Amino acid sequence: MNDAWEGVSVSSSQMLKWKKIVNTTGPTPRPRHGHRAVSIKDLMIVFGGGNEGIIDELHIYNTVTNQWFVPSVKGDIPHGCAAYGLQKYSGDLFELLATTWEWKRLHPRPPTTGQPAPCARLGHSFTLASDRVCYIFGGMTNVSEDPKHNVARYLNDLYSLDLNKSRSELVWECPDTFGSPPSPRESHSAVIVENDSNHRKMIVFGGMNGCRLGDLWILDLISMTWTKPEIGGIPPLPRSLHSANVVSKRMIVFGGWVPLFTPDTRNQQVEKEWKCTNTLASLNLSTMCWDDVSTELLESAMPRARAGHSAVVINKRLYIWSGRDGYRKAWNYQVCCKDMWYLETDKPDTPGPVQLVRSTPSGLEVCWDAVPNADAYFLQLRKCEPKTENTESETSLVVQSRNKNAESVTKATDHAPSISTQGTTYTTPVIPNVDVRKTFINPLRSYLKKIPLEPGATYQFRVASVNACGRGNWSEVAAFRTSLPGFHSAPCNIKVSKVPDGAYLAWDPPQIISGKVLEYGVYLAVRDFHDSEDNHYVFTRVYYGSDRFCVVPFNHLYAAYIDKSIKPAFIFRIAAHNEKGYGPATQVRWLQEGYLERMNTAGGVSNPAGHRNLLRRSVSGQGHVIPSKRFRLG
Repeated sequence: MNDAWEGVSVSSSQMLKWKKIVNTTGPTPRPRHGHRAVSIKDLMIVFGGGNEGIIDELHIYNTVTNQWFVPSVKGDIPHGCAAYGLQKYSGDLFELLATTWEWKRLHPRPPTTGQPAPCARLGHSFTLASDRVCYIFGGMTNVSEDPKHNVARYLNDLYSLDLNKSRSELVWECPDTFGSPPSPRESHSAVIVENDSNHRKMIVFGGMNGCRLGDLWILDLISMTWTKPEIGGIPPLPRSLHSANVVSKRMIVFGGWVPLFTPDTRNQQVEKEWKCTNTLASLNLSTMCWDDVSTELLESAMPRARAGHSAVVINKRLYIWSGRDGYRKAWNYQVCCKDMWYLETDKPDTPGPVQLVRSTPSGLEVCWDAVPNADAYFLQLRKCEPKTENTESETSLVVQSRNKNAESVTKATDHAPSISTQGTTYTTPVIPNVDVRKTFINPLRSYLKKIPLEPGATYQFRVASVNACGRGNWSEVAAFRTSLPGFHSAPCNIKVSKVPDGAYLAWDPPQIISGKVLEYGVYLAVRDFHDSEDNHYVFTRVYYGSDRFCVVPFNHLYAAYIDKSIKPAFIFRIAAHNEKGYGPATQVRWLQEGYLERMNTAGGVSNPAGHRNLLRRSVSGQGHVIPSKRFRLG
């Protein structure tokens, strides 16, 4: 199918590319190092760290709006903290409720097995698994009884905390582990890798215990066994105060302090010098091999060297902010980076199907859901027509020859109206060379108006997302027909929702009215009982009437065709009728993941036998259900 559409080649390079974030709005936080950041949906939440003193402010960066903001926090607000040091070491534990920005101090009890609670420390790792169990590993503590003197001791102890319990029942656990554990260390990285509930691991990399470390360890969180696997490829330099994040099936390591080796000192155990780095490393988690990483060679096209920065993954993009810039100092303070970058790690996701907003005799207005990691969109359309005038199904389409006088795409408008439907999907065979028109659209302008087109003609659309890593997969094909003069245009803004009796459909009247709307017709795709193929369906009218809403009961939905091209969905079409007949229809897909279970739970018919009779039962609303009938658009 794709070969028939191709008209322009887009780079498929998998090179990782950095992009600097500029023109942010809102109160920008002070540059710092030793802070921490976590992600919640599209937000990066930054706390702590410091340079000219320890910082206790909470800053939020919205990756969608490119805006910083400082929420009004309440509760047990913690004092500023940083991974590299405080006035004193701390073992305090706080929880931030992101829905209300309320801090709460937690007081877990010591382990029931007799071990003490985790000692005060810094430079440890604190990771959270999907089962809401967090793990603390390593760090450095001060064993001196005099707080004015620091006698450092590196740690390799492991503690866990089950956050599923209520605050009053929280208990530290010191789990028994098997195998040889990693050596004591601080300023290392630890990430959680999960395939499912039976495959959950923690990967510890690097750190420091007097010299920089470059070893990698895995703790199987199911069997609680430590292993040091053999890793293929060229390993990155040993480092500390770096970042490590899991993106898809890769662990990406960036920055940190690395030893500065010379031929005379390479075999020495004590480092004479070290420096910050901006090197990037990628561990393939499927093959457990360090991959070759290709990035831009120009220094201006990548972040400069740093350590103690923050890094989070949002929508497959790795965001980094601030950090310490090597040895440079200003007025006895470290020079910290104040820039923000993101690393594009993969091609963008597949957009949802193109959706119809409005149909006129000379144009179609379409839109699609925005893709978070897209820089642009690549839209294609082609004109097509039914094989025969008397065809009983609109699923088989052929392509008309190229029209040299056809108009190209016009500029997109700035805003997309709200639409809750999934667009129109036709099942199409392999089609020969076609008329292709294409354009790149700014991702904030995913609302496109195509003018002028031929009246009463059917056009197919598909869209793909584009970013620095290349073009993503095409969306499923959607087809819409322009209206005919003298007929109503298609109803718009269709909304489908579940109600106790079945599916509730509501819609707005056509944008272009020709005469009086006599009635609306709602059609449901049902399985073709005359065809043994599972992917064949026909449309039957399940409602007609003047109301702009109806309820299709569950017993009708048992006969429905389930479109599984992307996710299971029912297909509806809605058209308006005047004195000349029905105009073009708007088609929507109602997603139905777990649809059979929900219908059985809702009290639907347990035995779907006798579908033809079920289709003749009534539908609520001021309308009627008619016997099964095939329906053709237009």
